[in-house]
Amino acid sequence: MSDNNYELKVGLEIHQQLASSTKLFCRCNGFNEGDDEIYFNRILRPTQSELGKTDPAALFESRKAKKMKYIANTNTSCLVEADEEPPHEISKEALDIALTISYLLNSEPVDEIHVMRKLVIDGSNTTGFQRTVIIAIGGELKVENISIPVLSISLEEDASRIIEKNQDESTYSLDRLSVPLIEITLAPMKFKKEETEKIALTLGRLMRTTGKVARGIGTIRQDVNISIDGKNIIEVKGVQQLDMLSNIIEFENNRQQNLIEIKNELFKRGLNLDNFKKKSVDVSNIFKNTESKLIKKILINNGKIMAIKASKFNRLIGQEKQEGTRLGRDISSLVKFFGYGGIFHSDELPNYGIIKDECNEINTILENQQNDAFILLTGNKDNMDIAVKSIENRLIQCLIGIPAETRMPTEEGMTNFMRPRPGSARMYPETDIIPVRITNKKRSEIKNSLPESYEKQLDNYKQIGLNDKLSIQIFDSKYKTLFEKLVKEIELPPNFIAAQLTETLINLSRNNIDISKINDTDLEMIFIEIQNGVIAKESFEKIIQDICNNELRLDEIIIQMKEDKLSEHDIERIIKEIIILKKDIVAERGQESFSILMGEAMKELRGKVDGKIVSEKIRELLKN
Repeated sequence: MSDNNYELKVGLEIHQQLASSTKLFCRCNGFNEGDDEIYFNRILRPTQSELGKTDPAALFESRKAKKMKYIANTNTSCLVEADEEPPHEISKEALDIALTISYLLNSEPVDEIHVMRKLVIDGSNTTGFQRTVIIAIGGELKVENISIPVLSISLEEDASRIIEKNQDESTYSLDRLSVPLIEITLAPMKFKKEETEKIALTLGRLMRTTGKVARGIGTIRQDVNISIDGKNIIEVKGVQQLDMLSNIIEFENNRQQNLIEIKNELFKRGLNLDNFKKKSVDVSNIFKNTESKLIKKILINNGKIMAIKASKFNRLIGQEKQEGTRLGRDISSLVKFFGYGGIFHSDELPNYGIIKDECNEINTILENQQNDAFILLTGNKDNMDIAVKSIENRLIQCLIGIPAETRMPTEEGMTNFMRPRPGSARMYPETDIIPVRITNKKRSEIKNSLPESYEKQLDNYKQIGLNDKLSIQIFDSKYKTLFEKLVKEIELPPNFIAAQLTETLINLSRNNIDISKINDTDLEMIFIEIQNGVIAKESFEKIIQDICNNELRLDEIIIQMKEDKLSEHDIERIIKEIIILKKDIVAERGQESFSILMGEAMKELRGKVDGKIVSEKIRELLKN
């Protein structure tokens, strides 16, 4: 790393939805669709633990004072999700899947599982907590010649799905709430870019060997714990794209290095926890004749301008050796959680219409010396005092170096402040669910029914004719289970089925076709009708487009195709007409004119007749 002897270590937590038939603590199925028919509101507040302590992350969320709106329908949710009925017993199916994955990782299941409550009041859970249970501990994940220890494996309920969010309220759908989720926590290791993504990919594929994990956007996500000092851990929540994982880790490394440099420089300047002075002043009067349009707008709307003293921070708030790593950006993302657009700070001023004389007046009021700086917070919110205190606390944390906190990823591969790290007061026992003992009989059942390895399953695909690329694509796709079912039940080439379920659907998605509108039942019916000769193979793509874009029903499309189906006589007549039109070429080339005739015929017959039938008829007519 650098010459300060700090070492970058990374620990992954993989969260994967399980494809069980019901939710974790009720018998609803969160994957059905339906119109919303249930609406209710909540305001969530933090509670104290059994020891009388309040979790800092929950306390932070409560300061936003947001109203939570929830929507649901009876196909996907019940009174359990609304927290109007106690949870049912834990899903045995989900538990079996979690135990299977545990044994695949050589983890040892616990003797008895006890459900716990994890305090969460950001609105994603109607109860104000998430239910979670440790299933197994220990084990290892093998990635080529690397062995990564497994710390724990937990089963927990997924959170509600965010629909809309603004400063005052958030709207959530309950369809995803309590969907079973497995959490696998890996031990921290030295970061190597090429290894980290491979570890996450390998673990994802190991879980997919079960055929019992959900696929699609949002069904798997990585939390990554990052530390360069071995003490204070930064947790980045919800990294969904593997190709962004390394970028985020490298960004965090640079950001944390910058914080260490700021800490060291503050010590050099003589600042410590004992002599840090807090001072904040309303400086609205300084800007009564300002040229800054933004400041003017705030004051016209009865807002105010608060100046916060930053002793010894001159040229440190705006310090940025790598893009996005400056302290000013961190503080700006902090105040956004209280409804503010951001901050101004003295390292970037004069600018934005704020002139040098105004900056000098602020420095005078704050009694700033040469190495001192200031931060401006503007707005008309009632919670400005809380935001000011949060800024002051963030400045104090710079004397620690790297504050332990939870952050969220951005699309650019950076991170933003999300909330403080939770403490020990976050967890407490769930009293509504009795413990479940994992019997020796259950252990033996799971061990004796473990799935084949990833490598073995790929080999099985190759045995039925798939090449290396297609084998990997179908394994990694959401249609893996459907493909294996179709290959057993339908007499169509596996290569054709796999190519349509992967390459064709991927291309349609890239062309802005919403393929989420097509379900497994529709896809199975399409392949059955292709086998029956009702649908031509070449029509697969067009049928998907008709269903997704034109919102046509598959049964209507099939009925129309049966009515429009060409007879053998019609096919022969059309091909004979083409041969007559190309008679000079046929006379000159004979059988070698086949490809030209085939191209012309398919222009006329594509989507109406299977290409194989057209090919056979052309060859037959050429012989005659």
